[in-house]
Amino acid sequence: MSEPPQDTPKPDNGWQPPDQPAGEAPASPERPPPYQGSYGGPPPQAVPGAGHGHPGAPPPQAPPVPGYGPPGYHHPGPQGPQDMTAGRLVRLGAGILDSFVIGIAATPAVLFSIRWDRVRDMAESGEPMTNPFDLYDIPRLVTGYAIAFLLGFAYFTVLHARWGQTLGKKAFGIRLVRASDLSAVSWGQALGRQAFVYAISIATGALNLVTPAAGILGLVGLLDNAWILWDERRQALHDKVAGTVVVKATPWTPNPYARERTPS
Repeated sequence: MSEPPQDTPKPDNGWQPPDQPAGEAPASPERPPPYQGSYGGPPPQAVPGAGHGHPGAPPPQAPPVPGYGPPGYHHPGPQGPQDMTAGRLVRLGAGILDSFVIGIAATPAVLFSIRWDRVRDMAESGEPMTNPFDLYDIPRLVTGYAIAFLLGFAYFTVLHARWGQTLGKKAFGIRLVRASDLSAVSWGQALGRQAFVYAISIATGALNLVTPAAGILGLVGLLDNAWILWDERRQALHDKVAGTVVVKATPWTPNPYARERTPS
């Protein structure tokens, strides 16, 4: 007599292990168990003693993603904070652009001082020009250059003290700050910095009118700007005198001028 067949569970007859909740498929290496947390909520807390670390230790935290840190965090950028000093070429470009702006302001003063009647007479008679100063009204020329000097002095001083950037610096993405703590420069620093630059220019120009041998003092003006070529912080002499430094104005660095104007 043959033995009666035994009832064996089949996958499709609704049988499930006693500890498996109804409606859930059994876990397998190919199919992990369902997520136990709530959708949109925080991840479930780690069981004390599970994984690495001693019992009761907080779960390990992931490192912060650059640009998404806590308030006040500023990512140093790909080059790191040690490379925040403005480069020499961008400073040269900013200086050329600022000189162009000042030159536009001084052009009307020069045109106003030219003796156009004298230029017309020399053109009609063919008389050669022996003295260039004969073509200018000297009092008007001096007055015009004095106005251009004041405009240039105000241009650099006000823009540096208020925003740390002239038009040239803004175009090339650099900013003037204190050398001690990289904060906004004071009005005294902006005035002293520009006064040193203009003092060298005025002294050199005045002495050149007295004797051509004084033109060697023009090397002082060149040395002022050339100092950034070998200085560790790329400071010119006028930066050394005023205690300032020019840095990059990157999106991930704070703007001390904007922060000071933020209401408390």
